Amino acid sequence: MARKRVHEIAKEQGVSSKDLLARLQAAGIDAKAAASSVDEAAALQALQADGAAPDGKASGDGAPATPPAQAAPPPTPPAGGEAAADQASEGPPQRSAPRPQRPTRDSLAGERAPGAAAGRRRVVIDSQASRRQEGRGPATQQPPRRQRRGRRRRGTYQEPLPQDPSVATAVDVIRINSGSTVKEAAESLGVPVPDVIKKLMSLGEMATLTQTLSDEAIGVLAEEFRKEIEIVHAADDVEAEPVFEDADEDLVDRPPVVTIMGHVDHGKTSLLDAIRETEVVAGEAGGITQHIGAYQVHRGDKVVTFLDTPGHEAFTAMRARGASVTDIAVIVVAADDGVKPQTDEAIDHARAADVPIVVAVNKIDKEGARPEVVRSEMAQRGLNPAEWGGDTEFVDVSAKTKQGLDELLETINVVAELEELRANPDTAASGAVVESRLDPGRGPVVTILVQRGTLHVGDPLVAGGHWGKVRAMQDFMGEKVKAAGPGMPVEILGFDGVPEAGEHVRVVDNDRHARQQATERAQRLKTEAIARRSGMKISLEDVFKRAQEGEVQSINLVLKADVAGSLEALEDEIAKLPQQEVAVNVIHRGVGGISESDVMLASASEGIVLGFNVRPIGDARAVAEREGVEIRTYNVIYKALEDLRAAMEGMLEPEEVEESLGEVEVRQLFKASRVGTIAGSVVTEGKVTPGAKVRLVRDGTVVYDGVIASLRRFQDDVREVTAGQECGIVLRDFQDVKEGDRLEVYATRKVERELA
Repeated sequence: MARKRVHEIAKEQGVSSKDLLARLQAAGIDAKAAASSVDEAAALQALQADGAAPDGKASGDGAPATPPAQAAPPPTPPAGGEAAADQASEGPPQRSAPRPQRPTRDSLAGERAPGAAAGRRRVVIDSQASRRQEGRGPATQQPPRRQRRGRRRRGTYQEPLPQDPSVATAVDVIRINSGSTVKEAAESLGVPVPDVIKKLMSLGEMATLTQTLSDEAIGVLAEEFRKEIEIVHAADDVEAEPVFEDADEDLVDRPPVVTIMGHVDHGKTSLLDAIRETEVVAGEAGGITQHIGAYQVHRGDKVVTFLDTPGHEAFTAMRARGASVTDIAVIVVAADDGVKPQTDEAIDHARAADVPIVVAVNKIDKEGARPEVVRSEMAQRGLNPAEWGGDTEFVDVSAKTKQGLDELLETINVVAELEELRANPDTAASGAVVESRLDPGRGPVVTILVQRGTLHVGDPLVAGGHWGKVRAMQDFMGEKVKAAGPGMPVEILGFDGVPEAGEHVRVVDNDRHARQQATERAQRLKTEAIARRSGMKISLEDVFKRAQEGEVQSINLVLKADVAGSLEALEDEIAKLPQQEVAVNVIHRGVGGISESDVMLASASEGIVLGFNVRPIGDARAVAEREGVEIRTYNVIYKALEDLRAAMEGMLEPEEVEESLGEVEVRQLFKASRVGTIAGSVVTEGKVTPGAKVRLVRDGTVVYDGVIASLRRFQDDVREVTAGQECGIVLRDFQDVKEGDRLEVYATRKVERELA
């Protein structure tokens, strides 16, 4: 069998980890803690040798297991009879973690099946129920049991017996926040804090009362204490995005939110630019949209809100976020290029968001455009055109000539009408952060898409771990507005920081409430980050150890970007780089200009500062020159990745490559008193030089690998012997040369390596 941890085997066999450890040590098996790995077969053998029952429970002090027929006690034993004897045989009572909704004798009446397991459990439960009934009357009329005051006997935690399948019991799932401290985890599990600390010590983890535990550590503790838990993260908290139920009479039609998706260079931004009649492409570095923008388009009495998501694969996560707040996905496919990998990604994101899809076949004005081929390729992916009898709308458009744009907007409005998009405008506003950035003159600037209610100037807001009060509000054209209804994107000022793109935003009662909620959530996010770092402790230590041994090196980075979406995309791409031999550690990430504190952090960690669409502010550059910190800034993400990859490759140890120089066949042997064995040889291929590395092969086996000590031709030392010539060769520190041996002459050189 394979090797397993002690606590895993104990859980499978229904015994406590402490009991199993004692048996393993008694059997001479080296197991110091519950986290120790042992051979599963040896562990099972130790359990059986020590008198374990077939179901994994110990049958006593080394006595054989009691047969099932003999183990069943009388139906209703007296309080001090067999139950007391049973407890006495098991030793002094152990204090265990309280169980929620502990069953009593009355609640289990009629639910037990006959048999040894049910009978044994009935003894324990009935004895407790009988003791309660002696002093307090019927179990159903008992008041809550008070804890006894004074000195309590402390004992190690004893795990409860495995539940019998015939006994129906309700198991409550305990919700524990990610990043909980030892004290908080103990309170949630219902286990005394000393027992939790002891358990962590037995697992090889020294922890204090206020130390943050990783998710893995909490999971191991739950297994050890036999608790069903659910770890709750701040991002998964249902309170972050509440579900509203509005009356039909309160709902009004709202503008559809449309996401433009597709492959890079298929004309997404150009198409949106043509619709909005503004120039956006010229301002984007590299012709690629670097962040999500939100715009509105008016056609008659209809309004459509567009989210311009980038099509480059580096921003896959941002595209997914765009699809999560959208109502309709418009997938742009170039008529002359067809379906590409990022087109498939866009389809997957739209389907994951469960939104209707409209396909815009762009560039139909170009020579070689084949819109029918595009329809066929999309049909193969399950998007059958409506004109072919399918349910997906296809529109032929040209961003250059503006052909088909009105038809596209009309199609979007028709799909929106079928979706019956409505919202309640007369309530507290809520929505999502589309984008956020730090403006040097105005502070945090946050683009919000209002999804419900109406947002007013002066409203207190909460977005994740940040809060604020709407000081000013602008629409997508830069015009100041005082109110924003459902489906409207607005840019607001007044947040205390830069919230993450995609965060849920909501209006709260007052500033104090907003500050309190944001502080609580920020604290949760902080503790979760600490928990993630503590969970990575082992792997980071391994990386550091390997770096000391020369196996791996690391690059420490301080990342700064203009917007949160670009920062996330850059971090995702860095994580994709192969880091088996050179690790990239992002020690700090943030939105806004490069500050002095960023430079000092990079100096302390011997790292570099990498900025995306940002520049040093204040005295940051002067501090960088004084501290010897390199600052690199970029406006195209792939240039940054190329330079980072080059730096990583420069840190790789050069690879030693072998190059064959020649081959020699030994024809005759000569003996010299001062020299030793001289191999009279013929060079059959290449050339031979003195001092060259040589490998002696005999019958296909390498018997010597060394250096040519001497090379002569006739009586003279020579510097080179070429193919077809005879020579005499003496090998360094090797005399056992035989006729017929083959010598392989080679050289080694170091070449620069590339990342995989």
